[in-house]
Amino acid sequence: MNKHSICIGAGLVLGAMLVGCSTTSTVSKDNNEVVRESEPAPKSDNKSANLWGHYSPRLGANESASRMAFPTGDPKSSALLVHQVMPNEVRKGQDFDFSYHITNLTNAELQNVMVMMNSATNLEVSDSEPSGAMSDGTMSWAMGDFGPRQTKVIELTGSAEDVGFASDCITVSYNNFLCATVKVVEPALALNKTATAAALKCDQITLVYTVKNSGSGAATGVVIEDTLPNGMMTDAGSRSVRIPVGTLAAGETRAFKVFATTSDTGTFESPAFASADGGLEADADATTTVITAPELEVAVECSDSQFLGRNFTYNYSIENVGDGVANTSTASASIPAGTTLVRASSGGRVVGSNVVWDFGAMNAGASKNFSMTVAASTIGRYSSTVTGNASCADSVSDRCTTEVKGIPAILLEVVDIVDPVEVGQETTYVITVTNQGTAADTDIQIVGTLPAEQSFVSATGATSGSISGKTVTFAPSGSLAPGASISWRITVRADAEADSRFRVEMTSARLTEPVIETEATNLYE
Repeated sequence: MNKHSICIGAGLVLGAMLVGCSTTSTVSKDNNEVVRESEPAPKSDNKSANLWGHYSPRLGANESASRMAFPTGDPKSSALLVHQVMPNEVRKGQDFDFSYHITNLTNAELQNVMVMMNSATNLEVSDSEPSGAMSDGTMSWAMGDFGPRQTKVIELTGSAEDVGFASDCITVSYNNFLCATVKVVEPALALNKTATAAALKCDQITLVYTVKNSGSGAATGVVIEDTLPNGMMTDAGSRSVRIPVGTLAAGETRAFKVFATTSDTGTFESPAFASADGGLEADADATTTVITAPELEVAVECSDSQFLGRNFTYNYSIENVGDGVANTSTASASIPAGTTLVRASSGGRVVGSNVVWDFGAMNAGASKNFSMTVAASTIGRYSSTVTGNASCADSVSDRCTTEVKGIPAILLEVVDIVDPVEVGQETTYVITVTNQGTAADTDIQIVGTLPAEQSFVSATGATSGSISGKTVTFAPSGSLAPGASISWRITVRADAEADSRFRVEMTSARLTEPVIETEATNLYE
């Protein structure tokens, strides 16, 4: 006779436990007694599977299956379904096969599923696949994790030593862990600073700050800071640079430009610093900017004086005495008022009342020479101013003056109005001084000397005269302009017959030696 019964145990709170007990009958080979199963288990075929709506093992002709759903007993509201497939009848002392079928009823993973044989009556397990572990009289199988709707089977071999019933009770449990994960990140800052390597003092300097989040996770509150060296300032007029970057995603790079200028020449160096929330920091190596500047010097040379009617020349020079390139360098020389340009050295062009030379870029230490020749129409002082200019250089000037002088040419003429003169009669000597030169003369003085045969009568003229013996002296004159004439008259009486000579001596401020003139007069009786 075959007998089969099922018992159900309780579950755990944090795990799931299912207890199922199966009984099978044994037949003695000696007396051929058969014990029937009191309540045969349902056949495991397609029909039963459809009725239950879940996995059901396929049964052999001498097999029955018992099942249990955990934890409610109803497969619709339970997590695990366990089938024990046992033979309906076995022989005493002979090995027989049986199996446990464990099915995940859910659409989620069940973790750490464990099958345990809590007790067995008249049943000795000799082998299983997978292998079980024995501890304190309990045999267990660690089945691992079950995927959604997955079924795993334990195949066992056992035997019964007594006629009657062989039974076992198994427990099924699982431990699902509620696991939460948090992403562990480590943002990191990297900062690079570049700057214009070389520039002129008037040039704009470009500073570029490149910050990168080289780690994982976002870097928040990112700020770039820099304190510029003395003499360098941003366009906003500050030495302090502060750039609020904000948030940088992992791997994100952002670059920022700052424009600055310098007030002097030299080498300017400064590092930069970046920080972010959480104590993140990064340093950038100091950058070096070398600032140079052109510096011009101009000079002009000219003769201190020149005579009217002759050309005179201004010789100019320009030099870059600074340490930077003087770009678009020019020189402008004024044409003195009252003069006419005769010629200018190569490259010179007339612009208004100036001659301009373009020299382009002049490297440090470079120099140029140039000139201008002019002619003056009148005497006077004639000045030319040369001015040098270049990009990024201060304007410089120099001035030179030439005095154009005239040449005084004093002509002395003496004539007698009456010649010959009868003794006892008078004649007059007219003394005329004419400036035939190009410059005025002054302090012109006339001294007349009468011969012995004459006597003084009177003296008149441009200046007053006085007589002393035979000498008539006139007071010095004022300035005698070019082309002007002045005259004096001396009247004398013929005292004796003679071929007489009237002598006149002239001096002036510009004459280095007296001019002497004589006039012959024939005195007769």
